[in-house]
Amino acid sequence: MQGFKTRVQQAEKTLCNIDPALKLIIQSGPKFDVTPFNKQPFEALVHAIIAQQLSVKSASAIRQRVHDLLPDVEFNEHAFKQITADEYKTAGLSQAKTNTVQGLIEFALDDANNFRQLQSYSDKEVKERLCQLKGIGPWTVDIFLMFGLKRLDIFASGDLGLRKAIKALHAFKDLPSPADCNVIAKKWHPYRTVAAWHLWRTVD
Repeated sequence: MQGFKTRVQQAEKTLCNIDPALKLIIQSGPKFDVTPFNKQPFEALVHAIIAQQLSVKSASAIRQRVHDLLPDVEFNEHAFKQITADEYKTAGLSQAKTNTVQGLIEFALDDANNFRQLQSYSDKEVKERLCQLKGIGPWTVDIFLMFGLKRLDIFASGDLGLRKAIKALHAFKDLPSPADCNVIAKKWHPYRTVAAWHLWRTVD
């Protein structure tokens, strides 16, 4: 994780040099927190599924209730398989998300290499592979790439929070489209994940 911290620090220096507006956010906002990036890939993807179309507060509450079902264990596919559909429902997951998580568990258990191989895939290859699973779309994979695989150049342009942050950053009258956000975020390459993290803090 120390190597990841060093890469983030370098990313922040680069972003401050290329974007004065983002520099102000980075320097005046909270220090980058690597804790959310400490998850194992499977756990990170489950968290992304839970967070679909929910506020940060609601998603956090449901994640905690799910974790409470599995105290003192590693949060991998074997552990999550122990949770029943009724328990997921009680924790706050919809039936659709429960089906997605259970499908992901089968994907992981079907072949131990399924998840291991993702770490060596390109961003595009990860998206192509995971989007084949029912209930997993581009936003979910973007969040997984950020927090599960620690990829530093991901920007979830469809994320409402990021769109609101960019609207405020540039004082736009209207909410920018995902396509517009992608264009704006190009200047933050190759550190768009770090830019996104700081932008999210402005709308938390």
